[in-house]
Amino acid sequence: MKKAFLSFAVGAGGCFLVLSGYWWASAQYLQKQADNMPSGCQAHYTSRAVNGWPWYAQLDTQNTRMVCTPLLAARSSAFQIIYAAARVTADTAFWRPFSIHVRLISPMVMETLHDEQEGEDAPVMLRMEGDPIELDLPLSRKAAGHAVFQVSFLHVLFPAGASQMGDMVLQNVRGKAFWNMQATQEQSTAAIFVKAQRWGITDWQTALEHVQAAVAIPGPATNVRESVFPSNGAAAWPDVLVQRFTARWRDLNLNMTGQVRGGELLRPTGDFWLSVANWQPFLENLRREGTLSAQEASGMATMLARITREQPGNLQMPLMLRNGTMQLGTLPVSALQPVFQAARHAAQEAGAQTGHASAN
Repeated sequence: MKKAFLSFAVGAGGCFLVLSGYWWASAQYLQKQADNMPSGCQAHYTSRAVNGWPWYAQLDTQNTRMVCTPLLAARSSAFQIIYAAARVTADTAFWRPFSIHVRLISPMVMETLHDEQEGEDAPVMLRMEGDPIELDLPLSRKAAGHAVFQVSFLHVLFPAGASQMGDMVLQNVRGKAFWNMQATQEQSTAAIFVKAQRWGITDWQTALEHVQAAVAIPGPATNVRESVFPSNGAAAWPDVLVQRFTARWRDLNLNMTGQVRGGELLRPTGDFWLSVANWQPFLENLRREGTLSAQEASGMATMLARITREQPGNLQMPLMLRNGTMQLGTLPVSALQPVFQAARHAAQEAGAQTGHASAN
């Protein structure tokens, strides 16, 4: 019995020493990564601590602020990118030895600062509130790799004029981000695939369901940097391929592809094609709910039938992004806001009437 107890004590002590050694090595690695920021970036925080001993190592920073000055900007002192979060944690554990789990805890702010003395635009700020953003990053920094992210609820607040649709609410978001700093002309420097159960547009009082998007930035990293930070002028968009964007709005299946082809930070330019399937039942529902009169619904159905004669039931429309304004032909998409609101109100009234009838 005494010998068995001694063997157990030695084994437990050995495991404890191994866990402590792993914790110490992981803590040193996390602190080194936090101190070894990318070129042109500096991190600031009010406090930093290492926790989790002995099971896992966690680096916990409070009121984190990262300031990056792009090295390839024509006037590096005139442009900065700033990210701030109330709290950021990064941890490693022996049961997932090849990745780092990062939690970005809101409120979070992303901001671009321009030197107004040189005639640049005023600061642009993006604020995010909600549940923590969870990231799984590779343990070591490589030229190519991917990261997994997810968040249950996120409220995105845009500065005035930065979004035609106003603030947004995202629910149950999951996705992957890919990068390849050695990409050739035929490859992509970065790409992202994302799914969201719900994308709410607050000012339009509507929401898209089952959203999926795949976006890529083609070409070598050097070309992307030169596009984003040109030798003259303000920060600009690189070429961005929207390979797929699908969503469901009420009874409509939406599908969009296209390309952002540059433009300044708040005034991008691009061209897209929007496909709308199953539009006939949607018009009938609008007529039944009273959003459209019978004559209006019939006239719109006749017009859309002529447009979709070659592909019945599949409506395709060109969307143009000009100087930050999305247009359906010559009509700004923001002009459709009353249609979304009317459809929402009609659905609410129909639901209320159904509930009242059931109660009776």
